[in-house]
Amino acid sequence: MPEAARILEPLARHLVDQVQVMRFCWRVCGIGGRLLDGTEEPNPFDPAAPDAWVLTEAESEAAGLIVAEFHRLVRVVADVLQRVGVSVDAEWGSDQAVIGVLLLLPLIGYKVPWDADPRELADQLQPPGVSAIERDGRGASARDSRTDDQARNADRIRRHIRSENGGRDLRAPYAGGGPRVIPQTTRIRREIIKEICTDRPDLTVAQLLLTYDNSEKTAGGRLRTTLAQRFKEAGLVEPDRPSRTVLFEDFKVLGIPTGSNGSPSAKEASG
Repeated sequence: MPEAARILEPLARHLVDQVQVMRFCWRVCGIGGRLLDGTEEPNPFDPAAPDAWVLTEAESEAAGLIVAEFHRLVRVVADVLQRVGVSVDAEWGSDQAVIGVLLLLPLIGYKVPWDADPRELADQLQPPGVSAIERDGRGASARDSRTDDQARNADRIRRHIRSENGGRDLRAPYAGGGPRVIPQTTRIRREIIKEICTDRPDLTVAQLLLTYDNSEKTAGGRLRTTLAQRFKEAGLVEPDRPSRTVLFEDFKVLGIPTGSNGSPSAKEASG
């Protein structure tokens, strides 16, 4: 606290109450609160903001250095607390802001109720949330230990903010918005199956599986050996035996009709 007092001495006249201390610490740590009516917690350094600090020329010139030096002090305290086992996220701006407030409040005459219930202390301090959202709603960040429910709520807010800042309802390049990119492994396998079907129009899924471990003269053996060769040429790991489900899907995509047991064959279906 003595070091904090030294750093803030040039701006001390503006730190008149808890609200001003909180606003200062939030901005020092790179965060700003958004209120329920959509407005933002005033920035004391923004001349256009309500209740902005009216800085002298000397204060304006020194403000940047003061902010940087105080932020470094807060980071040091946060790191020390984290190392000794305090449940604080030293890199999270909101936790840093709370530490900053605790450093400054006693300097302006506030008594911190250290013996009170932690929840009561938190309510009196008005700690920021566990999520931070960029102004345009494009991105967000999170405090360590944020729960799944908190993450979902934060993303709803982020989407709302994004919609207010020009967000568009665009479809993803898959799931109805366009074809999903086919993995190289799948594409190679289907090319080989198509080649085999051209030579063996009576080919069935059952035959591929039954002869997979046989010689390359059989349909399944040809699939196995050709797969190994082309995967090697493409720099891919040698594939495992494709499952019955995978082969059924391949036949479906290639337009080869199949029954429940892998038939009728292509020849029988065309006949």
